[in-house]
Amino acid sequence: MRLLYNEGERAAAEELLRRMIDDPSSDGEHLFATDFYARKFGGRRTGLYTELLRSGRTITVDDTHRGNPEAGVAGVLRREGAKVFYAENVLWHTLFGLLFWDELFESAQLPSGFDWVPHCLKDRSFHRQFAAPIEEKLQSVAIGNAFSSILRTVAARWGRPNGIFAWDHVQVEALRALLDGTDPTGIARILRAMCDDFCGMRDGFPDLMMVRDGKASFMEIKAEGDVIRRNQLTRLHQLGAAGIVAEIGRVDYRFDPEQDYVVVDIETTGAWSNGDRITEIGAVKIRNHQVIDEWHSLVNPQRSIPAKIVQLTGITNEMVRDAPLFVEIANSFMQFMGDGIFVAHNVNFDYGFIAYEFERLERRFRFPKLCTCAGMRRRYPGHKSYGLGKLCEIYGIDLHNHHRALCDARASAYLLNLINKKRDEEVAPKAEAA
Repeated sequence: MRLLYNEGERAAAEELLRRMIDDPSSDGEHLFATDFYARKFGGRRTGLYTELLRSGRTITVDDTHRGNPEAGVAGVLRREGAKVFYAENVLWHTLFGLLFWDELFESAQLPSGFDWVPHCLKDRSFHRQFAAPIEEKLQSVAIGNAFSSILRTVAARWGRPNGIFAWDHVQVEALRALLDGTDPTGIARILRAMCDDFCGMRDGFPDLMMVRDGKASFMEIKAEGDVIRRNQLTRLHQLGAAGIVAEIGRVDYRFDPEQDYVVVDIETTGAWSNGDRITEIGAVKIRNHQVIDEWHSLVNPQRSIPAKIVQLTGITNEMVRDAPLFVEIANSFMQFMGDGIFVAHNVNFDYGFIAYEFERLERRFRFPKLCTCAGMRRRYPGHKSYGLGKLCEIYGIDLHNHHRALCDARASAYLLNLINKKRDEEVAPKAEAA
């Protein structure tokens, strides 16, 4: 079609577009044809991609979330009272795989070797081969009666290899929220399309699922410079046509005073995160330039603290002997972090130790980071030293118990507020210009 149009064959191109619109081979083809026809023959000046991006909701996200805008938007939506799940393609793959497990992995002929995707999905024969059980299961979805069978599959098949989804990404709570919070006939419609053309429907689903007052909706996140791909546009239209709310969230990066910053300091037995251990953690939570909460604990490092470290920090082996192990405080610290930004003076040191402790527990620790040392260098240049002690001396910050975690975290929080004051001032002129 594009070749015809570019060669000047407008009549032939228009005729081909009409045929594609009247009898498309897929939803994606229909979307392309209607969009191209409207722009080239219908007088519309902008495409569906541009219109959809312009119509999206603008969400202010703290610019520390650059590189992971989904996490920033999720935090904003949670502050607004929504429950948020990372959905994208994983949620729909999981639902599809669990619902049709027997047909896909018990009855279907699996490929040999390392390819676990059933042949019937690749050659689009799945719906034809298993028409009766598929219709029965889609009917159970449409009447809102599928969750119990999905739970039975989870219980009976947990951990079994498959080529559709990863078990460690299964979110039962998200599946329940999807099935309970959207039009069940709409979910059945999307699943039917996946049965017809799983490979064509394999990606493009929105990034986040939000649940408010029991109602679920979806959002595709786009930061500045991002474009919306054709498969993403197709999924948004498919979800909308199925009665499932789906929208674009356009990220506006700037300083967000309502963002939580968790200023952390740790004391350790030494300098190497893969060998030394944490002896103390202190954390201060900042919102809108104010301290709203604090968290502190000594930690049993399960090894002796060297004499030179005892002399530096004042933390003795006797003090940590009966202190909790890291595993015993991990949940509490993670709860305190919430959707916060991890802040520290020389942030990679503190973040690296804590991330390594979570890695030992086979748990993920991932937060955006902000370094008060680097931030002070950038926004308050000219000092000979940017060590915490020297900066506290210059700016009159109390550091009465240096090298104890909570004291150093409080001092770093003052530095964070100095940095954020400058960041806030940078936003104001932009807002006035807008």
